[in-house]
Amino acid sequence: MSLNFSQHFPIPALILSLFFGQGVGGQTDFQDAVDAYRTGDFSGAVEAFERVLADNPGNEEAYRMWESAEQRVMIEMLLERGELGKLAERFLEKTKLGRRELTSDADATRDVANRLFSGDELERQAAILELRATYGAWAVPALIGPLGDRSDINRRVHAIQALTHLGSEAVLPLMQVLHSEDALLRRNAAAVLGTLKDHRSAAPLAWLAQEDEDEIVRKIAQQSLEKIGVTVADPLVISRALATAYFTGREEVLSAYEDPTVLWEWLDGDLVGTPIYSGLYRYALAEQYVLQVLELGNSESIRSLLAAIHAGMKGEIVEASLLPEFEGNERLDVAKDRLGDLDVNLALAGKYRGEALELCLFGAGRNVPAAVALMGSMEEASKKERSVLSNSLMDHTPEVSFAAAMTLARLGELDSDVDVHVAGRLVKALSAVPDRLVMSIGDTGLSSDIPGWTLLSENNVAAGIFRAKMFPPKDVIVLQKGLEDVTLDAMVFTLREDPRTADVPRVVVADDVDWVESLYGDVVSAVVSQCTFDVVEEVAGDPTAVQARAFVRAIEAAAALSSMPSEVLASAVEGVTTALSSVSDDAVKVSVLEIIGRHGLVSALDVTETFFATSESSQVRVAAMSTAARLYAANGGQAGVGTELLVEAAGSEDLSLARAAAGALGQLSSVPEEVIPTTVR
Repeated sequence: MSLNFSQHFPIPALILSLFFGQGVGGQTDFQDAVDAYRTGDFSGAVEAFERVLADNPGNEEAYRMWESAEQRVMIEMLLERGELGKLAERFLEKTKLGRRELTSDADATRDVANRLFSGDELERQAAILELRATYGAWAVPALIGPLGDRSDINRRVHAIQALTHLGSEAVLPLMQVLHSEDALLRRNAAAVLGTLKDHRSAAPLAWLAQEDEDEIVRKIAQQSLEKIGVTVADPLVISRALATAYFTGREEVLSAYEDPTVLWEWLDGDLVGTPIYSGLYRYALAEQYVLQVLELGNSESIRSLLAAIHAGMKGEIVEASLLPEFEGNERLDVAKDRLGDLDVNLALAGKYRGEALELCLFGAGRNVPAAVALMGSMEEASKKERSVLSNSLMDHTPEVSFAAAMTLARLGELDSDVDVHVAGRLVKALSAVPDRLVMSIGDTGLSSDIPGWTLLSENNVAAGIFRAKMFPPKDVIVLQKGLEDVTLDAMVFTLREDPRTADVPRVVVADDVDWVESLYGDVVSAVVSQCTFDVVEEVAGDPTAVQARAFVRAIEAAAALSSMPSEVLASAVEGVTTALSSVSDDAVKVSVLEIIGRHGLVSALDVTETFFATSESSQVRVAAMSTAARLYAANGGQAGVGTELLVEAAGSEDLSLARAAAGALGQLSSVPEEVIPTTVR
C-alpha cells in the first residue's frame, strides 16, 4: 500500500536518528544510487537501486540507509517518473513496511506510547515513527485507552495523531474498537477511520451510522462514510461486498506482497490480536463481516457465502497440511484444531451448499480446494446440490470433476445418465496423471496448454501473485520483469518468503537477461528473454507429489467403482481394461484388478492373465490370479492361456500366491489329471 509521503518526509533526519542508529553496512550501492541521481545519471541510479533491492535488505537496514540521505533528494527521487521513481517508492515501502513479523511486546509498546504522551515535540514525533516502524498494528492497543480518555484532551489528540500516522496498519484494529461499550471511544475510532479513508472500514461504520444508540456516534460514522466516498450506506450490501472481496482475494482488500497473520477482536473490553496461519487470514476477515450480518438476524442472503468461506478454510488447512514446508508450523497446527467445527458448520449449511459450490467454482473467486472440501461435506444432498455436482462432472479441473464423481457415487440413487458419467469419470481417474501447473504473470511467451501442462495466466501482478500462492501448488512460476508499478524484487521475494511458493521454481522473463541473472541468479531458477515449455520442463523437477496424489485418487476411484452396479460399470469396461494396461503403480493395479474380478468383466481376462504371467510384483501376481479365478468361474472355466504358470505358482512356498493360483486352477473346466497330485500340499 502507498504511503503518505507528505506526512512523513518533512520530519528532520535528526528525529529519525533518535531511535535508528547510523548504520553503514550494505550502504554502498544505496549511496551510489543517490550520488548518481545527484549528477543526473538516472540509468546509473536505477542500476544501483536494483542492486540494493536484489540484496533484499531488512527493514531496519533499509531505514538506516534511507535516513542517512538528504531528505530533499529522497523526495525528488520519489517524484521521478518511470523506473527510478518506482524503485525509490519500493525501497521506501521496505523501510516502513518490510517486516513480515511485527513485534507484539505490549510492555515495550506502552513504553513508547508513554513517550508520545509525556515527551516534548521531538520525542513525540520520534515515538510516532517508532510505533509505526517497529510495532505497526500492534501499537493500536496501547493507544486505545488514551483515545477514550475523558480527563485529558491532549492525550486523545496525541493518540489520534499516532493512529493517523499508522495509516492502513490501524484500520483493522480500529474497526474492532467500534464494538466498544464506551461511546466516546466509538466516536473517536470512527473519526480516525474517516480520516484514514480506507473502504475496508465502510461496513462497520455503516452499521454504526444506522444502529448505534448514541446520536453523535451515528453522525460521526455517517461523516466518515462520506469521507471514504460511500454514497449508498446499506450495511448489509457493504458487508456482503467486503466479505466476498476477501473470499475471492480482491486486490482492494488484500495486498499480494504482505503476509498478514493477525486477527483482531474486541473481547471483554479489550482489543486483542491473535496470530493466525496466514492462509486463513482472508477467510477469517470474510467470516467477521458475515457474522456481523448474522448477529443482526439477516441470514438468508448470506448463508451460502458463509458455507463457501468455511469450505475455503477447510480446503486451505487440508492442502497446507500436505506440504512438507508446513511440518511443525504451530499456527497451522492450531488451525487444524478447527477442522471438526468446520465439518459441523458445513453440515449445518445444508440447503445453502449448492449455491456455495457455485460460488467456489464460477467467477473470479474460483477456489478448487474450497469446492473439493464442500463436496466432501455432502453426506446427504438436496436437489440443488446434486444438480451442481452433476454439472461439475464436466469441470476442466481434474480435482473438481473427480470430487464431484466421488460425491455422487457416495450419494447413490442417481439417474442412469448421471451414473454412466460418474463411472466414466472414475474410470478416467484410474490411469490419469493430472497436468502439472505453470503460473505465468505478464507477457512471458507462454500462450496455451501443452500435453502434460496446464497454463494459468494473469496479466495483473497482484492477482497473479495471489493465484500463484493459492492451492493447489504450482509446479513453476514465470514472471515478467517490468510489469505495472511493481519491481522485480517485490515479486521474487514475496514468492520466496511464502511457504506455499518458497520451493516452487521461478523463471524471470527480461530484456536485460545478463543483468537480471547477475542480481537474482541465486534466487530464481532461470532468466530468459522469452519463456518456452522447454524451459519450464527443464526447471520443473520431479513431479512425484502430483503422481502421488493421482495414485491416491485412483485407489479411491477403484473402491467407488467396485461398489457401483455391474450394469453401470459394463459401459466402462474398455476404460477399465485400458487403465489396467497403462497404470504404473502396483497398488492401483491391484485395485483395478479387484474391480474386474468383482464385476466379472470377462473381456478383461486376456490382460489379467498377462499380469500374472509377466508381473514382477508378487502383490500384483496374486491379485491377477485371484481375479482370473473369478473370471474363469464367470465364463464357464475357459482359460485364455495354458495352465503351466498356474500349476507352478500353486506349488509356490508363498502361500498367498499358491492360494490364488490354486483358486484359478480350481475354476478351470478341465485340468490334466496328472497335474492334480502335484498341487496337493
